[in-house]
Amino acid sequence: MQRVFPSLILVLLILLLAVFLVNLPSLHREQGLPLYPALLSGQACLIGVLVCLYGLYVLLVEPHKNRTRLRRELGAGSNARWLENSQWANKRMTHTRAGKVLFLWLFVANWWGAIWFFATDRGAQIWEQSLPVKLLCLVIVLIAVVMLWSAIRNSISWAKFGTTTMWIDTLPGRPGQIFRGYLQIGFKPDPRTPTKLRLTGFVRHWTQRIAAEDSRRINDSHDEVPFHESETRIKAAQVKATGRWFRIPVNLEIPADARSSGACGDDCEVIWKLVIQTRSPDGSSFDADFEIPVFEESCHPEAAEMVK
Repeated sequence: MQRVFPSLILVLLILLLAVFLVNLPSLHREQGLPLYPALLSGQACLIGVLVCLYGLYVLLVEPHKNRTRLRRELGAGSNARWLENSQWANKRMTHTRAGKVLFLWLFVANWWGAIWFFATDRGAQIWEQSLPVKLLCLVIVLIAVVMLWSAIRNSISWAKFGTTTMWIDTLPGRPGQIFRGYLQIGFKPDPRTPTKLRLTGFVRHWTQRIAAEDSRRINDSHDEVPFHESETRIKAAQVKATGRWFRIPVNLEIPADARSSGACGDDCEVIWKLVIQTRSPDGSSFDADFEIPVFEESCHPEAAEMVK
């Protein structure tokens, strides 16, 4: 019952919003609902449906996926588990801000579109409203300006830095040994500032959030408990230019007592992450992170052949 009740509420909201959305055109044409309230109401309904669908995903789908994945990893044994991750198997991982930029521009277009519809239909009446209403309109415009500036800045950053790729040479990393590879970036790091490579290891515990009204657990979240952190600095002379790309060498010592990546129970997993922090010549900061494979088990001969 702890998941059924909130799920039923979300399903009911989706149905009500869908019914209202379907009837908006007739309300506008036949019952004289002005255009801008009709458009804003339709927009609000769509956002509401998406939020409710995300809520259903968090309540029902994500917890099941997490636990199923961890149980599958636990039952897979030690036969080259790193090959189940397609990026690790291909020895190539990428990092880009394209998704964030797309989200910001969709938000900005949506927000400014709402302001435009309101201004063209009722803009002249704003000055006749009370002070609280004027202040609310001002806040809405300020939010639009801030989000537009954020979208522009992130777009410039994305265009400047592009996609960062990490190539793995040692698959996987072994406790007590050196993890080797290289990072490929689209700009030359500032020679006055050393590039930092930080290796962190932590345990991610999947727990369930506790409802405010009682102690029943309603959906999954996670807490991260770090157990290792080390840092390596790369000098400018170590960065090699290859055409339009620049390569940063990765030579990281894995601790001798390192725990293997992946599930360590049906509600927790070990994650090793490499974080790069640097600056471009114009002073812009840049960072990216990659989850890397660290395994203490020795792979079987057939698995070793797959790695080569």
